Amino acid sequence: MTANRPPIVVILGHVDHGKTSLLDYLRKSNVASREIGGITQSIRSFQLTTTNNSQPITFVDTPGHEAFSQMRQRGSKVADIAVLVIAADDGIKPQTKQSLEFIKSSNLPFIVAINKADLPTADPDRVKTQLMEYGVIVEDLGGNVPSVKISAKTGLGIPDLLELIGLLTELAPATADPEGGLETVVLESRLDPKKGPLAIVIVKNGSLKIGQELFQAQNIGKVRAIINSDGLSVTNAPPSTPVEVLGLSIVPEVGSIISDNPIISMPNSKQTSHELNKPDSQLNFIIKADVAGSLEAILSHLSPKVNIITSGTGDIIDNDILMARTSNSQVLGFNLKISSSIAKLAETEKVTVKSFSIIYELFQYVDELLHPKVTEQVIGKAKVLADFKINAQRIAGCHCTEGYLDKNSRVRIVRQDQVVGQGRIKSLQQGKAPLEKAKLGSEFGAVFSPFIDFRVGDDIIATTG
Repeated sequence: MTANRPPIVVILGHVDHGKTSLLDYLRKSNVASREIGGITQSIRSFQLTTTNNSQPITFVDTPGHEAFSQMRQRGSKVADIAVLVIAADDGIKPQTKQSLEFIKSSNLPFIVAINKADLPTADPDRVKTQLMEYGVIVEDLGGNVPSVKISAKTGLGIPDLLELIGLLTELAPATADPEGGLETVVLESRLDPKKGPLAIVIVKNGSLKIGQELFQAQNIGKVRAIINSDGLSVTNAPPSTPVEVLGLSIVPEVGSIISDNPIISMPNSKQTSHELNKPDSQLNFIIKADVAGSLEAILSHLSPKVNIITSGTGDIIDNDILMARTSNSQVLGFNLKISSSIAKLAETEKVTVKSFSIIYELFQYVDELLHPKVTEQVIGKAKVLADFKINAQRIAGCHCTEGYLDKNSRVRIVRQDQVVGQGRIKSLQQGKAPLEKAKLGSEFGAVFSPFIDFRVGDDIIATTG
């Protein structure tokens, strides 16, 4: 039987405008302070009951960084109400505009939450005026869009915001049939090395239960465990509940539907591991990420000059390193730890492997490989003639062909007009003696930091800075 279900509220807005801090105040979970780089890098969804509402509210928090536009769009499509957070001291920014587009395309009722209203530099009236340029007129200026001044830091206006959410819910209650056919939307997914494929879903209709068979176009597993947003195991998840599901046989595509019956019209899912193999690309990479949403954001924002040999979720494993060796690729991880065994294998196989915890640092690394800075002064060049080890250190035997190279010089390793690594000279030596500077015509040994996969025949370009 159809009945009212808790509203699903998506929090949208520009990076650093206070979306996660707002939810922190409600949940008292202090998520923001634990986030590396100060940005939310995956969808977070949880349900809470406030003192103002007897019915729970499901909140979906989305990243504000431009690389995560797919996550914001997915969050807006699954929600019943949107809260557009705009910093009172900063106004409308690029991801604010994009969030407004998502809201309009999804025809979502929404509330404008003007955050940081407690700051001396706050100018809520300026925000309201800016909104008019995008066809949004708030109620106190004669429009029909509710707005509220808040402070996620002090709690100013939070009760008013919750009251507005309650009013919008009363005007257009969300409904579902707890006993009907199961329909869940995948917000996030990943491959856990111990638990296998996992998915964070929101139940839109029916109820998710232990032992239930799950389907997309075909059977994709059986519910083995259900974990709620507080990290507790539950046996049943009714409509509007966000949970993590264990027992899947595949990592489902983010944004896809999981049901209790085969979905006949479901389009073919994209593989989490794929090969593009563009022969004219400049750089080859194997990309691994913690969750599918992060992987999606990375792949969609990398330059077309980059060749993705394979990509997927889960830890970097031996096969990734071995494939990188045979395909002349670097392995890039996101939100992953590189185990000591993988680091050792990478060194043995002469494969560059890096992991990043902030997405724009990964993009910056790739961009610097594609477009090396040319503003610095080239002080010397050398050719790698030999590759040998002394006391477990990998040393490049070189011949200085131009200028000079000294300790702490910045270097680029170039192979067939392609930059394959960057770093500094950690130490120089000639024979067994340490060397401060390698001059034109001299032969010397060099150790680089960090590890660079140099090869005999590579060119070394040394620069200032």
